[in-house]
Amino acid sequence: EESKTLTPALRTVGNIVTGSDKQTQAMIDENLLHKMQFLLNHERRAIKKEACWVLSNIAAGTEQQIGSVLGRYGCMDRVAEMAEHATWEVRKEAIWVVSNVATGGNKFHVQSVVECGAIDAMCSVLDINDTKMLLVALDALDSILRVGQELGKDYCSFVDECDGLEKLELLQEHQSDDVYKKAVEIIETYFGCEDGAEDENLAPALNGDTYAFGIPQKQIDEDFEEECPANGHGAQPFATYNFAAV
Repeated sequence: EESKTLTPALRTVGNIVTGSDKQTQAMIDENLLHKMQFLLNHERRAIKKEACWVLSNIAAGTEQQIGSVLGRYGCMDRVAEMAEHATWEVRKEAIWVVSNVATGGNKFHVQSVVECGAIDAMCSVLDINDTKMLLVALDALDSILRVGQELGKDYCSFVDECDGLEKLELLQEHQSDDVYKKAVEIIETYFGCEDGAEDENLAPALNGDTYAFGIPQKQIDEDFEEECPANGHGAQPFATYNFAAV
């Protein structure tokens, strides 16, 4: 009985926080984050997925709203854990939460999300077969490493310790031009390369448009009817603000 009302309620809340910052703040002011924190530990996988989806859209808001997510004790620790270890449908929503905080927050927010386990979580994504989520994780790592340089934190060692550097090197062979370019950029910017040395693994750069990442993205629920549990369908479609649905 609970799930019959909880799922559509979560969808409604989630659609509201895909809107303006003012709408998102109104939901936060109604103690939404407290309820989301509780739902992150719900026994049903679908509820945890929806809760992460809601949080990812809040984390795509203002710095104040990102701070509210981080300020909820234990919330980001749980999200980072799910971004690394949950089943895939939950995991990818949690990855969005971490990435939106890392790319949209200030340097102290980034430091906080690292302390919650963001680097391990993002590096765990680097060997999955999902180009979109690879780019989301790479974008988060880029932001984290940049902030690490600004704060004098050796986040590069953290990446190396969880096999992130090895995975980045393997991504230089990825079939997606966007993934390969981002991996090369991160390696050259933060891990260095010898002057004048040419990596034989690097493919020639291709001209043409690429997706622009680097800003937190609201995820829009485009097909509520199709995904309503009463209709017996599966996972929610993945869409991002200003991008076509994958």
